[in-house]
Amino acid sequence: MPLIALSKRLDDVCYVGAYDSLEERLCLKHQIPFQGMKLKNNHLLGIIKCFFKLRLKNVKAIIATGGYVSFPVLLYGIFHRIPIYLLEENVILGKTNRFFSKFSKKVFLTYPLKERKKKYKITGLPVLTRNLSYQKYASCSTDILIIGGSLGSRPLCNLAKELKDQYKVSLIAGRYYEDYKDIPNVSVYEYIDDLPNFMLQAKLIISRAGASTTYEIFSIGKPCILVPSLNTSQNHQYLNALYFEERGCTRLVKEQDLEKGVSSLIQYLLYNKEAMGNMIKNQHNLVIENSCEKIIEEIGI
Repeated sequence: MPLIALSKRLDDVCYVGAYDSLEERLCLKHQIPFQGMKLKNNHLLGIIKCFFKLRLKNVKAIIATGGYVSFPVLLYGIFHRIPIYLLEENVILGKTNRFFSKFSKKVFLTYPLKERKKKYKITGLPVLTRNLSYQKYASCSTDILIIGGSLGSRPLCNLAKELKDQYKVSLIAGRYYEDYKDIPNVSVYEYIDDLPNFMLQAKLIISRAGASTTYEIFSIGKPCILVPSLNTSQNHQYLNALYFEERGCTRLVKEQDLEKGVSSLIQYLLYNKEAMGNMIKNQHNLVIENSCEKIIEEIGI
C-alpha cells in the first residue's frame, strides 16, 4: 500500500511485483502499470530466474520496500546502474533492506532507528488517507473492527465470534473468509481495498501489527489494540507493537493472552474518553504528514 500511494503521485511509473497477487489487483484498480514476476516463494533459484527475465526500459530510479519480491528488482538496479532507494516500513531494518542499504542512495524510514547513517532519512510512510469521508461506509458503523491483515488471522476471527453478543463487530477475515462468513451478528468481509475510509466507521480497532495498517490507523486517529503475528521475519510485528505501546499509541496483547486479556481492555478503551483521547493524540505525534512529497523530493523525479 505505501508503494501504491507513492505510485499515484508519480506521472511515469511501473510497479514490479509478484504475478497474480494482491498487489497486481490493486495496481489494476488504481490504474497503475504493472509488470509481474512469477515468484511464488523466496527460493534463491526463483529470484535469479526473475532477475534474468526482467526487462525495464528508461528507468531513472527504483524504490522498494524490501522482502524477497524486491530482491530481483534491486539486483537489476545495481547491475544496470540504476539508482535504488529503499523504504523501511517497520521499526527495524528488514533483511533485504539491510543487505541493499549499502548499495542504495537513500533509505527512507517510517520511524527513527537506533543506528544512524547519513543516507537514512525519516519521511514517514505514504498512505492513502487523502479525501476521507465518513459518508462512504456510513451504513457499516460498528463498535469494533477486527483486521486480520492481508493473510487473515484465525485467532482474531475467533475473537470476533466471542465478542459478537456484546458489541457490534465487523471482521476482515482474509483467507479465512469462507470459514467465518456466516458468523451471526458479525459483518464479515474477505478484504477491503479502501481500508482508511472503512476504519472511520469503527469506535475501536483490533488488528495485527503490520506497518501499513497501523500507520493508516494512526493517520486517521483511532483507539486500537494490536495483536502481533507470531510468524513474521525478525519478529517485526511484535517489535512494531511494542514500540507503539511504549509511546502510548496502542495497547499490545499477545496472541496467547487474547482470551484472558482483551475483554476488560476493550471496555476500558471504549468507555474511557480520556484514555481514547490520549491515545489518538499520541498517534498524531507519531505520524509525519506529506510523506509522498518528501520522498519524491529526495529522489528528484
